[in-house]
Amino acid sequence: MQQIQTKDAKATLDRAQRDPVWWVETVLGDQLWQRQRDIIESVRDNPETAVKSCHGPGKSFTAARVALWFLMTHRPSIVITTAPTDRQVRGILWKEIRTAHARSRYPLGGTLLSQELKLDSDWWAWGFTAPDYDPDRFQGFHEDHILVIVDEAAGVSDQIFEGIDGVLTSDQSRLLMIGNPTSTTGRFAEAFKTPGIAKITISAFDTPNFTTFGITEADIADGTWEEKVAGQEMPYPYLVTPQWVAKRYQRWGPDSQLYQARVLGQIPTIGNDTLIPLHWIEAAVQRTLEPGTPNELGVDVARFGSDETVIMHRRGSVARLWKAIPMGDTMETAGQVRVALRETGATTAKIDAVGLGAGVYDRLHELKDPVDEMQSGAASSDPERFANTRAEWWWGLRSRFESGDIDIEDDEELIEQLANIKYKVNSRGQIVIESKEDMKKRGRKSPDRGDALMLAFAKVERPAGLAFGSVSRR
Repeated sequence: MQQIQTKDAKATLDRAQRDPVWWVETVLGDQLWQRQRDIIESVRDNPETAVKSCHGPGKSFTAARVALWFLMTHRPSIVITTAPTDRQVRGILWKEIRTAHARSRYPLGGTLLSQELKLDSDWWAWGFTAPDYDPDRFQGFHEDHILVIVDEAAGVSDQIFEGIDGVLTSDQSRLLMIGNPTSTTGRFAEAFKTPGIAKITISAFDTPNFTTFGITEADIADGTWEEKVAGQEMPYPYLVTPQWVAKRYQRWGPDSQLYQARVLGQIPTIGNDTLIPLHWIEAAVQRTLEPGTPNELGVDVARFGSDETVIMHRRGSVARLWKAIPMGDTMETAGQVRVALRETGATTAKIDAVGLGAGVYDRLHELKDPVDEMQSGAASSDPERFANTRAEWWWGLRSRFESGDIDIEDDEELIEQLANIKYKVNSRGQIVIESKEDMKKRGRKSPDRGDALMLAFAKVERPAGLAFGSVSRR
């Protein structure tokens, strides 16, 4: 090893290979906490390591240190890192690699680019995205020492993992899968049921900002965590904090998919009544599609004091939040929709015309703006299957998530609302979507952003010769 000059270089290299924690703390100057030590030592000892973690435990920080330790202490060697999106590869994991390389106490050498580190022709690391349609990107890499790191592994397809398996052929090959466990299916989820794979789980309650103060989930539930912190600074302010968890406990609830995955680091329990599984939603967040047509707005008008009026802008399969507005009077809301129509160039605004939304629709219709009156309680076009248009429209949105034909932004409110929509089948065999009132009874917010998204994608069948108007009444 070239980084630490000693009289016995072989002994130093042997120790570095044998004791990765010592190497990281001595060469890179980073102090690791217990789960980070567990991960890097597991990669040393096991062909495959799977790590499911909460939000913000420093998983990309850890993966970057694993990558540099393996590369720098094994020659010849190859390190390949991948993740579902370029942002995760270049902007997160390789940002950590570049930072650690630059701040190292000892010169690590090599030519470092945005997502490549080359020391020699048989000694290099490289990062790239893992599109589910191109497993061949992993072909042709062969070396005695090879490490593959799959970051945000729940979002990587089984086809890509098949390509990864093709390069992990030597006795010294290693695989590290790490990420938030948002999916109940796929290679990453199956790893936690498979013998022979080292398994590590990181809950928020395992991280130093909790263990230092002895904060438990019961403390979060009853608010006593604040007394334990008592104004003290977090020992690791860049990791998940009790404040963050407490807010999510109140907002999501301990039984929600989001809380299980992002706080406890557990694969979420998805009931048979869940309309859109969390991993479909996460995939839509990570997905990048080209905007197209139609160019339309979905408008959910606030009905109660804490609700929001939400305007969602849809262009083909791509949807983005245009604006979320605290509840106002109908004239003010109508004005906001007019501005949205003008600035987005949308051909119509589909307005939920139940309650206050009727006044917004009536005013815009009077002004001859391109608006559609959406009646969610009206009869469905397929009454044998759906109880009403609300069920039909939501099921259509669900189908887009299932097929991968939707691209949404990383908006925590929207993700939470989508993951909490439930449905049932009534005695007539019709699909019924849980009402906003019933959601509130079980402690959930009104799904304003979810409903606006649903309306943006709702199929509108206008009578012949009618451009806009009361299109949803059957």
